[in-house]
Amino acid sequence: MAAQTITIPQKVDGFSYNSNLRYLSNRFFPNALAQLDILRRAVNYRARWWVTPNSQNQSIAAFDTLFDQARVADGSYLWGWSFAPLGTNQATDVCIEVVDSCSGVPLFQDFVCGGALATDQTAGCYPVLLTQPRVILNPGLINIHISNRTANAATVQLILHFAEPCLIVEEESREQEMQRLVRSGAARIAPIDRSY
Repeated sequence: MAAQTITIPQKVDGFSYNSNLRYLSNRFFPNALAQLDILRRAVNYRARWWVTPNSQNQSIAAFDTLFDQARVADGSYLWGWSFAPLGTNQATDVCIEVVDSCSGVPLFQDFVCGGALATDQTAGCYPVLLTQPRVILNPGLINIHISNRTANAATVQLILHFAEPCLIVEEESREQEMQRLVRSGAARIAPIDRSY
């Protein structure tokens, strides 16, 4: 019996429309993208971006470190990140570290020089993909450190790209929870109208 070829349809998303990419099999980006194939095809995940600092007007003082913490849903995957210097200072000597607060383990490596990864949107590989997506477990907290090692204030932004699970709330479990709250006196609700 001859082997039958199975063809999986191409997933069309933002990665597929990058005209600057040449998909050479021995390059990092196509291999990292292949590792994301399961997440790209999953229908129960949605995109979530975490931007730090939140305001593009916030700068990091000379020789200072910005500490931030992101809270994401349990079971989210960190799959990539982007770094952008803003304003006239190109922030060539800014270091970035992202750590899982539960385990203390860096999510991609200890410190990354952000200036080497800054882009003017002409780079071929943007955003930076992780070699493997990293799952974020309970409590879903991530510590972010952005260190400015220059004598000038740096205005930068880091964007962490997550695939977040879509939570489905079943109507029956919602009603049971509301009835429990009513019985305990914590909430007062009107009866649910089912006449529709």
